[in-house]
Amino acid sequence: MIARVSDVMTNSQIQPDSAAVAFKPHVLLATDGAPAARSATSVAAALALRWTVSPHVVTVLPPPPVPLELGVGSIAWQPDLEADLREEVDRQLTACSNDATLHWSRETSVGSPAREIVRVAERRKSDLIILGLRSHAFFHRVLRDETALSVMRHALVPVLAVTPLLTRTPRRIAVAVDFSRASIAAARAAINLLDDRGTLILVYVEPFAEPLGETGDAYRVIYTQGLADAFGRLRQELVGTERATVETVALQGAVAPQLLSFAARVDADVIAVGSQQHSITHRAFVGSVTTALARVANRSLLVVPPTRA
Repeated sequence: MIARVSDVMTNSQIQPDSAAVAFKPHVLLATDGAPAARSATSVAAALALRWTVSPHVVTVLPPPPVPLELGVGSIAWQPDLEADLREEVDRQLTACSNDATLHWSRETSVGSPAREIVRVAERRKSDLIILGLRSHAFFHRVLRDETALSVMRHALVPVLAVTPLLTRTPRRIAVAVDFSRASIAAARAAINLLDDRGTLILVYVEPFAEPLGETGDAYRVIYTQGLADAFGRLRQELVGTERATVETVALQGAVAPQLLSFAARVDADVIAVGSQQHSITHRAFVGSVTTALARVANRSLLVVPPTRA
């Protein structure tokens, strides 16, 4: 049987590991200089200063329009747009670089934003992609897929999509866990983002009609060990280099609404989820959760592939 909420509300301290190797990821900031990207730039700067790394910044320009028969081509349009975007991006980088030791490298690409961001991340062997997240009206979603959501679906590294409410390192992160490899990777990645003495909350959401048979490793762990034991084992896996409080909670209902409601109640800065990539069924399930969270865009979102921590 699965333990009730009252049976699993526990917390523990992850103590610093003096022998741990310093965490020095390669950070890729994707920005178009828009106001919605300012928070992502601020968070990238804060994390870079904490990790003492130099982020790389990519700005993607749309492809030039096809010239009309009567004449006005795109030769003058494209350089002007690039200059305007570069100026605005530089302004944001300068505003967020409040420390003389923080340096940015830059590049501009042309093409589909999501495709180019993923391509640059793969070429540069980035460990984390940071970009802005904003909600889109239905009309905009029909015309084009959201850039942040498309990057989450295709990136092979963790993606941190930042809403305007977050401008610093996260102090409280809620991680959706089902004890699968992907959710464990999400928890490990999330704890590296936490501010000093931050709080990591492991959240298991039990669906109303959860099957009792063996449907994979995740359910086998839950039903053979019990939820409290599964939480305990996962907590032992989270050995980080920074002090953090780890709390656990079990909820029941639809995953995305429960995560959003819980994050609002505890004022979580970020919701972290694992993106399943090894099963069509799991991909559809987690993909729908990620899509729902991204489109509401009221909390920053960390999406982690199962192969990367």
